[in-house]
Amino acid sequence: MKQRNPAKTAARGYGSAHQARRRRWNKRIYSGEEVNCARCGHSILPGQAWDLGHDDNDRTRYTGAEHRRCNRATATHKAKRSRRTSYAFVDEQPCKVSRQW
Repeated sequence: MKQRNPAKTAARGYGSAHQARRRRWNKRIYSGEEVNCARCGHSILPGQAWDLGHDDNDRTRYTGAEHRRCNRATATHKAKRSRRTSYAFVDEQPCKVSRQW
């Protein structure tokens, strides 16, 4: 696994507690212990890219190890959903629609 620059991760808000938690998960994954992705439930194999996942609603809570693609796809889908939602007015009441007509 590539070593990350600790100053860079700390600058993004991932301090020593986050880094220590990530090291613990890293030992489990690379020792061959079965670790399942907190999002999709499939095994994370030694050598696969992974992230330490956060709760979607509370960034202070960790969910555990997640495949990198699972973790980062969630942020992308959440951003797309918020951009896609628009409102139309029916009988002077706002209602969600998928697009403006």
